[in-house]
Amino acid sequence: MKLTFIIRYAGWASGAFGALLMLAGIIGFFIGGEFLGVRNFYNYFFIANSFIFLGIFLVVVTGCCCCCHKDDEQCCSEDEKK
Repeated sequence: MKLTFIIRYAGWASGAFGALLMLAGIIGFFIGGEFLGVRNFYNYFFIANSFIFLGIFLVVVTGCCCCCHKDDEQCCSEDEKK
């Protein structure tokens, strides 16, 4: 398994964790009280944006940067094979 695939999966996992934190913030907003030991619901959103931005960054970087060898068939363009 290539390192780029591992980084891309880590990006997807980070984005999914950020989405779960946002969902917890929405649930905390509608409950109005204490949810999962957190009294202020906006604390979930404060943390979630970091995970979502990290996920977006990792997915975009692995899609844009093709580090390949001359005999690799999955390169982005012909110029990178040279």
